[in-house]
Amino acid sequence: MNAKAQWSEPFMYQERTPGKLVRTELAWALCAFYGLPCAQAHVLCAAIERINLSSLIHDDLLDGDSLRRGIPTVWKQYGAEVALVSGMYGYLDGLRVLAELNDMNIVRAGIESLECLHVGQYLDAQVSAGEKLPSLEEYGCIAQANTGCFFVVLLKACQCLRPLDIDTYSLLESMMLLLGVYYRYVNDYCDINHIPHFEKKGFAMDLEGGPKSFLMILANAPLVKGALTADQKNQIIRAFGEAGVFDAALALMEETYAQLLSYLDAVRQREGAANIKVLEAFLSSVHFQPGPDDNYYARVLA
Repeated sequence: MNAKAQWSEPFMYQERTPGKLVRTELAWALCAFYGLPCAQAHVLCAAIERINLSSLIHDDLLDGDSLRRGIPTVWKQYGAEVALVSGMYGYLDGLRVLAELNDMNIVRAGIESLECLHVGQYLDAQVSAGEKLPSLEEYGCIAQANTGCFFVVLLKACQCLRPLDIDTYSLLESMMLLLGVYYRYVNDYCDINHIPHFEKKGFAMDLEGGPKSFLMILANAPLVKGALTADQKNQIIRAFGEAGVFDAALALMEETYAQLLSYLDAVRQREGAANIKVLEAFLSSVHFQPGPDDNYYARVLA
């Protein structure tokens, strides 16, 4: 038991500093839409946060990120080997929690989501290590795999517990996959041009991570993975801004968000407005609308 506690402690270290709990909010929204009891919603929330946190611990190790949620990342605090092994805790415990719902199809969905996550992480690592930029379509497929998988598994679990008709489910699944792409867009943008984000993650860390950001695709500027000085990052950010990359990125994000709302409207027409309010509120909460003081490029110009 002492060895198990030592194994899980690095995971618990990161867990003690919670993030925005976006997946928890989505779980509640989907459970409200499906009319599921609070006890089942709590199980889904606990499971998805553990699984997601493990993926973040491993992402930080792969990307070499030093900060997560304003504190040193697990690999920085405990070492790469410990982060790799202890990071597995959340995957296993998340599946254990899902098993509390006593539905093997939900556990199977959890396993499938982990497979999808790791395929996406593999593709992401391959792209980040290379010198060639992916297309926006390829980028979207990766985002659906390693980000959208968490949103889809919550939907699948709800569908197992109280099934809706297949057409409504298909609309929701398409929305969840697109949400994965949109959420990745937002994180990519914030990694490079959002001042509040720098306080939690470090200054423009994506610029050191290789050609994986959709802003780099829009700029058609592949960057070789490696450390950059603050001055070098400022030069890249200025060049992106002058080339209109940030404006193009925000426009693409708004277009994608509008597509999410169109899926929501289609679901509303099928199911009525009664149970969709929480899901609508969730989408509104993840809508990225930067404030006037959040724009780092504008500060560089000033």
